[in-house]
Amino acid sequence: MPDSISHPRPTPRIGLVVPSINVVAEDDFVALARAWPQAPVGVHFARAEVDTALELAAQFGQMLQVAPARAAALAQARVAVTAFACTSASFYQGTGADLAIARAMSAAAGGVPALTTATAVVEALRALGVRRVAIATPYVDWVVQAERHFFEQAGFEVLAINGLQRRGGADIHGIDDATIERLVADVDRPQAQALFVSCTDLPALALVDALEARHGKPVVTSNQATWWACAQRAGIGPRSWGGRLLREGLARAGGPNDPAGPDPAPTAWSTPP
Repeated sequence: MPDSISHPRPTPRIGLVVPSINVVAEDDFVALARAWPQAPVGVHFARAEVDTALELAAQFGQMLQVAPARAAALAQARVAVTAFACTSASFYQGTGADLAIARAMSAAAGGVPALTTATAVVEALRALGVRRVAIATPYVDWVVQAERHFFEQAGFEVLAINGLQRRGGADIHGIDDATIERLVADVDRPQAQALFVSCTDLPALALVDALEARHGKPVVTSNQATWWACAQRAGIGPRSWGGRLLREGLARAGGPNDPAGPDPAPTAWSTPP
């Protein structure tokens, strides 16, 4: 390697467990890690196998079964935090299941803090002061309804939620920008305080700033929220792009039952009713 080329040593490091059919989460995390080269962040990935011949619920269960072992492997890279980066697999069993996933991952990884995407989105919306949310998804109907139930049980008013009847893989990560923009426009409501664009394999992160300008409210995506929640736990500062959530570097909304690390300092956000 030429002597003139040097790279600052990344620190801290984030570990991500992704479905084996997901091709977007890694790209998004790498882009976010590079967004502030003065303070580089390392990102490391492990894949959870998905047998696409199985029904969706069985696919989710398959990933959850191996997630603790994948977190343990990532811990050997001395990551500061690990995240299970599949939105639907982390909410489909209902409120509290997301925290159980994180506890199992953390225990297997020798106490390294862990979280799931579903948990990250809840924390992000609370940190933004959101009570009423509209949710855009690519999912099939039963997953859409499971997502509505999860966020309602978490205390949010879901004003609208839609789906595209997509099962996963290229069926989702092949969705083009125009389709995502229409999906978000379809679900937006004047009373919604934020828009959540769901799925870690949906290529929505690059659209966040334009969507926020168009709709006049915060836009949260699965990968954006997962990065943000990891960043809070790892002490990583705000980024210059990627929506209001990342630009402002809001303090995370944790609590006494948070399995993924110590309680944060008090913040100004309000818990949804």
